[in-house]
Amino acid sequence: MKFKFMCSLGAMAVSLLSFAGPDYGMDLDPDKALHDWQVQRLMNPSPRDLEKERKGSVYIYDGLTEREVDAALETQFARIQNMMFVGTVKTDARGKPLQDAESGQYIQESGSCGD
Repeated sequence: MKFKFMCSLGAMAVSLLSFAGPDYGMDLDPDKALHDWQVQRLMNPSPRDLEKERKGSVYIYDGLTEREVDAALETQFARIQNMMFVGTVKTDARGKPLQDAESGQYIQESGSCGD
């Protein structure tokens, strides 16, 4: 199988500039970058993502907040059969993640199969 890679000079320049400094491009926190990527994929899937879903693929979203999951279920309902949510973070009425007072860790939903 052969792959062809095509890119424009403009796209390459934008790519390189994204690494020029912390104010450009992706946030330096890998957890935040992954979280932001998941929200982007969930709410604005690429044509390739949609094609994979049409063929039956399911994406497992991990660590999103209740508010993000609820928004997706309301706005992306036609795609719901291709979504699975794990480690969903509980939020307060304002949508702020709830944290355990002792550990400082985010409080996550627990599945009915676990402890």
